[in-house]
Amino acid sequence: MDKTGTLTEGKPKLVSVVPVGTFDEGTLLKLAASLERGSEHPLAAAIVNGAQERGVQLVNATAFNSVTGKGVKGEIDGHQVALGNRALLDDLKIDPGDLATKAERLRADGQTVMFVVVDDKAAGLVGVADPIKESTPEAIRQLHEEGIRIVMLTGDSRTTARRRCQEVEPRRSGGGSSS
Repeated sequence: MDKTGTLTEGKPKLVSVVPVGTFDEGTLLKLAASLERGSEHPLAAAIVNGAQERGVQLVNATAFNSVTGKGVKGEIDGHQVALGNRALLDDLKIDPGDLATKAERLRADGQTVMFVVVDDKAAGLVGVADPIKESTPEAIRQLHEEGIRIVMLTGDSRTTARRRCQEVEPRRSGGGSSS
């Protein structure tokens, strides 16, 4: 019999804001969170809440457009803003430059990473993570003792999935994940 269960609390939180170029953290977060206010994606709430907790004033986005499986686009304060994964950047023909390496480092830390593009230039990254439930490592240990094979399915990157596996099963390699 197949069973499913969640490893995390189901309450993602904003963890990282990495601006590049002329953008500072507050401006980048204002643009990303203002754009995400129009999204129904679960990670959007983490970005919006993180901005509000940091006292960032959000504004309304216009021309909001959700790009399924890739991210969101819109206009904020006269700027064209996009937020999403690498596939969105590829669609927009935006070179992430050094941000690709920075994104991989955040993924290695267990974060889901989104690129922020402003006026057709990579402007930074935001990273979100969902805390592991306190009970998860013990539950995984008990399932292994019972001989139950555990498979993690995720829409996240392989790097992030591996890191999350290591957090709940430090003795194991984290293999068997699927992205």
